[in-house]
Amino acid sequence: MLDWKSREIFSRLSIPVDIPIIVRVDGWRFRKLAEELELERPYDERLLRSLINASEELMERNLPVALAYIFSDEISLLFAPPLPWNGRVEKIVSIVSSFISARTSLALGYAASFDGRIVLIRDEDELVSYLSWRQDEAWRNALNSYALLSLEKEGLSREKAAEELHGKKSEYLHELIFKKLGVNIAKVPAWQRRGVLVRKTVRIRNTEYGPVERKEVVVDWELPLFSSPEGLEYIKRVLETAPVFRRDGLLQG
Repeated sequence: MLDWKSREIFSRLSIPVDIPIIVRVDGWRFRKLAEELELERPYDERLLRSLINASEELMERNLPVALAYIFSDEISLLFAPPLPWNGRVEKIVSIVSSFISARTSLALGYAASFDGRIVLIRDEDELVSYLSWRQDEAWRNALNSYALLSLEKEGLSREKAAEELHGKKSEYLHELIFKKLGVNIAKVPAWQRRGVLVRKTVRIRNTEYGPVERKEVVVDWELPLFSSPEGLEYIKRVLETAPVFRRDGLLQG
């Protein structure tokens, strides 16, 4: 008999367990999901809450998830070392993606699927850079979603609207959205423009034996720009509760 175990060549691919990582999961064919569930456009809070709840449940399962940044149909989960499952890439990606898929499907009553990937993060500066990059994408997503809707309300198909908007600058999109929808895109809810962050915090509970510290999962709907001084301070506060990097910049292990 062939040695089939030896052919599981990618199962041996692993990351050193003392390196922080981000696991990013993205929805697969979510346009069809949105249409069949008749989700409100350009944003439906039901979808966002299903992703938030899935992230909260994952963080509560004793996995070293320090935070989850969410917008549209994607979640970026920061894992602190030591990594679970001996850093095995296939194991980490498959379990995280399948868990998010399962919990989101149960919440929406529809089969939702997510793909996954791993991003290596060396220090706090790289984390800020990564989160700023994804937050920039959240802003572009907001602009494009509202602009698409404005043209579709004029009678264009989704495909024709996308063609019309291709290569257009943000100033044009701002004006289009305001003209067609009467919406100032800079004033729509912060979670649509900047995303949502799920994190851990420490609560002090008074008991008959004295004050006790408890870690709880909280959701921040009003995020600062991560690239701003306020955003940098915010991320530092988050990492104080869920440490991922040493203060000297070296990785924890």
